[in-house]
Amino acid sequence: MVLIKKISTSSRNGDTCALLTLILKVLAEDDWSADTYLMPVIERLGTMDTAFVEAIKRLRIYSQMAEKNKVRNTAVKALFKLVEGYTHIPIAEMKEAALVVNNILKHYGLSIQHGDYAEESADIASLLNDLAKTDIVAAIAKLQGVSEIIAALSAAQKDFSDVALKQAELKSEKKDLASASQLKKESIVEINANLVGYMNTMAKVKPASYEATAKTIAELIDRNNELVKRRSKTGELETELASKLSD
Repeated sequence: MVLIKKISTSSRNGDTCALLTLILKVLAEDDWSADTYLMPVIERLGTMDTAFVEAIKRLRIYSQMAEKNKVRNTAVKALFKLVEGYTHIPIAEMKEAALVVNNILKHYGLSIQHGDYAEESADIASLLNDLAKTDIVAAIAKLQGVSEIIAALSAAQKDFSDVALKQAELKSEKKDLASASQLKKESIVEINANLVGYMNTMAKVKPASYEATAKTIAELIDRNNELVKRRSKTGELETELASKLSD
């Protein structure tokens, strides 16, 4: 009877990384130094785990960058729309002030939000510098809400830059870092091909030494695979519901 089942290949990157770390923690609770087959497997998994954790960090940073970029793009749109609205207001002083600010914005255009991250960052930094000039600040002061949006854009730009710096640091430290998806595949292959079968066999041959560890690993993998199944069923139900609603 198979004690440990194989890891589902449909497991997500983050789940697989967490599972690998937990399996290694379970294995670390005993001394396997005398097992000439298992020790190399543990060493390979340990190397993968270190790289996997770093890869997941990078993925999270990229995700944060996307979110931070959405926030600053929202601020950019709000600024352009509000100032544009003021250019049509039937109050001479405010309209003139709006035209002064709008001339600065037109130099950049809303298209700045469609550039790559580095290009957009440079454009926004330049825009904020232009908007900080004395005569422009005086015009902005006459337009209610504009200075607040500029402050929000400045804060959003700083947040994005902070995350981008973290991403750059990770990238420079791990230039040859394998992707999370590739590491997921390698980890699953290593565990399924070289750990699962061996631990199942040894749990029968030497239960006193291997059975408890094998059972714990089995529970961890079963929990992971059940999560994959639940997600799959949820996805199927959502697809079926969307199909019915579109009929």
